[in-house]
Amino acid sequence: MQSYTPPAQPGEAKQVRSYAELPQKRLVRALLAVSFGTMLEWYDFTIYTQLAPVISKVFFPEENAAAQAMSVWGVFAVGFLARPAGALLFGHLGDTRGRGTCLLFSVLLMGVPTVIVGCLPTYAQAGIAAPILLALLRFIQGLAMGGEFGAAMVYLSEIALPEYKAVTGSLGYVSLGVGVTVGILVVAAVTGRTPAAAMMVWGWRVPFLLAIFTLVAATILRYNMPESSEFLVSKEEIDEEFHKRLRQQMLTQQTSSKRLSFRGSGRLSFRGSAQHPQTTDAAVTVPTITEDDSPLLKDLEAQALATKHYVPLVELFRGYWRGILVQIAYTAWVGAVFYWGNTWLPSFFVKHAGIPPQTTIWMVLTGIIAYTITVPIGGIMSDRGVGPVTGTAVAALISGATSVPFFLAFQTKSLVACWLLQTVILIFAGYAVSVTPKICTAIYPAGVRISGLNFAYNIGECSNMVSPHLYLDVFYHTST
Repeated sequence: MQSYTPPAQPGEAKQVRSYAELPQKRLVRALLAVSFGTMLEWYDFTIYTQLAPVISKVFFPEENAAAQAMSVWGVFAVGFLARPAGALLFGHLGDTRGRGTCLLFSVLLMGVPTVIVGCLPTYAQAGIAAPILLALLRFIQGLAMGGEFGAAMVYLSEIALPEYKAVTGSLGYVSLGVGVTVGILVVAAVTGRTPAAAMMVWGWRVPFLLAIFTLVAATILRYNMPESSEFLVSKEEIDEEFHKRLRQQMLTQQTSSKRLSFRGSGRLSFRGSAQHPQTTDAAVTVPTITEDDSPLLKDLEAQALATKHYVPLVELFRGYWRGILVQIAYTAWVGAVFYWGNTWLPSFFVKHAGIPPQTTIWMVLTGIIAYTITVPIGGIMSDRGVGPVTGTAVAALISGATSVPFFLAFQTKSLVACWLLQTVILIFAGYAVSVTPKICTAIYPAGVRISGLNFAYNIGECSNMVSPHLYLDVFYHTST
């Protein structure tokens, strides 16, 4: 009798891809692919916020200016509220189907709606359908944003050499800075060269339509991206666990009533090494299966394969909920520093310091450029020995200790002081985010890494849509 040969086990034919093994052209293509998609995400974020005064008039009734402002920012919030759901959706896709697949679909789901927004009818043309369509597209983009940035950080960290983990992972935040910078410059160029009347008709559409070039480039570059070795090893280990359980169930069937069922006797446990999960089951004895058992084998395999599911979300909340809470708190702090400098301080300066809105745009641009330059410098420092946790702890202490003096300086209403201190705040933010990928990717194993990092990152980010504004208003009104 011939013996049954089990499926190939991990280690026999691994298609490993890593930073060191990729040819230079493919490595550059992979880095550009991730960078272009992240640039597109933050370009869209920036042009929407910069064009908010125009969008509020184009898509909402003119009777009430306050209602217009609330409506346009309400639609903006819809996108943010969709991000945690997108994090789980794309987290499942990235942890089961692959990083490249996740990144390809996320950039399509982000970029196509951006271009469509530039083609939407206005409220005067379509009535209430116009803001509804805008909200729907922002919701779809929110889903994509929930999966894009975290997946990009994971992919960059996984393909990096150990000695370049921090600086390679930080490229996602460099792309963020470039996307914001390009968005500001495009809106400034369009508004500066387009008459006000034309801006209300077609000028506001131009920045959205220009996104098609980045979308096409990112899609081409992301097609057939090389997978990271950590994902491939994780996928093989999950398959190995499945076959172990299958063979153990067959052994049980041989010594019992031969009932056909497939129940896992344990869950995957990623204790020890994040890249090499172990099973919580005891050592599995592999039975010898003969031809006499082939009908049982076929029936059991058919039933098992029909019910074979790996759900990263279940494993994530079962074994790594503490890591999620830690990352949410960390991301909320890091994000708060960025949003204070990039989003809320400009409004604060206009309202309380009397600085013209056009000037605050150039203030933000200066700060974002400083932020973008600081990010890779922080990554290099971390790779050369400055501990990421130690570095961010020092940055947190300094930023906390200087927050009150900063706001006291803002009350002087000095343009030079406000401009300089806003830039310093964004430099702090740049250093903090430079090591975020290195810290956060280490919390989770490869099998749940995108799900965990994306979910915690987006929950932390959503908390920042309210907290900075409340903080600034409360501080100002209690100190004057």
